[in-house]
Amino acid sequence: MSGDLPRPRDWLAEATPYRTDTHEADVRLQSNEWTEPTPLGRYLTPADLESAVINRYPDIAATNLRTLLARRWGVTPEQVILGNGSNEVLLYTFLVFGGPDRTLLVFTPTYTMYARLARLTGMRVHEKGIGVPYALDAGRVREAVARVRPDVVCFSSPNNPTGGLIDDATILVAAETARILVVVDEAYAEFSGHTLLPRIAHRPNLVVVRTFSKAQAAAGLRLGALVADRRVAAMYDAARLPYNVGALTQLVAGRIARDDAALAERVSCVIDERARVERELRRLPDLEAFPSAANFVLFRHRTMQATALHAALLARGVLVRDVSSWPDAGESLRATIGSPAENDRLLEALRGVFAEHG
Repeated sequence: MSGDLPRPRDWLAEATPYRTDTHEADVRLQSNEWTEPTPLGRYLTPADLESAVINRYPDIAATNLRTLLARRWGVTPEQVILGNGSNEVLLYTFLVFGGPDRTLLVFTPTYTMYARLARLTGMRVHEKGIGVPYALDAGRVREAVARVRPDVVCFSSPNNPTGGLIDDATILVAAETARILVVVDEAYAEFSGHTLLPRIAHRPNLVVVRTFSKAQAAAGLRLGALVADRRVAAMYDAARLPYNVGALTQLVAGRIARDDAALAERVSCVIDERARVERELRRLPDLEAFPSAANFVLFRHRTMQATALHAALLARGVLVRDVSSWPDAGESLRATIGSPAENDRLLEALRGVFAEHG
């Protein structure tokens, strides 16, 4: 009987699992991945597989990989915390700095996992609605910080789902109060060409999160990283699960991190295609597309509801992300920048929908 079951904490009693859109489609542009296949054979030779043993635990500190990433990011290995995707290092944020009687501040619409993970640890969550267009500035951040008095503030820059880069001064206003932890999620930084990593040296309450799931084309590898002041990183390390990054992940990620040519090619392709897609979207009747510094574009139709447009595109074999349920996102859809052929399919599908519903 249900009455015999153990009782979870109040928020979890009504929470549902996090889900992504898993509809079958010819063209899948819903998750901001690199859409062309990245086979493991590109990075692992038969000799690698023969010598890589799995009967022993991996290096608990992932020393070689952390050293490599630290060198590339201009920090020390002690400042780098690795996780099973960036969501794991984000979870550590709330395990260390969250909990009951503490408050998270976010500016919506933004990545919904910040609020979800905060609530998972019992935090209060204050969502300051910005809306679309996402016009966030230093004044709005300063006012919200003064009024809410948060313990943690999370920014996504470029912001997911709106795509725009947040000005440094706007983010750093939140870090003016030393007791506040300011998290900057830079999942899409490679596409914007901008990072706040150098600011950590002067702002010890600032942490930057990175991922291998986007520009590195390794979403299936599940590797994320957080860079912090070494004293703050030590707090994260105390909360980190042992052996949380597997041996094969460490090996493959190291090869990917050294493959500068492939990274540059992917970023260049996305930037070129993003400009083309944005240009073509703005030519469609009654469609509003927002400038992006990421590998996706947010758009909305002035009269058609997002759920209806999403379904109409899916009927034409194109899957995008319906973000209209995200706080303050409005009737918006988000489309990953895929290959030229995939982007053509998206544009053709949109033209077909509007011709039919015109």
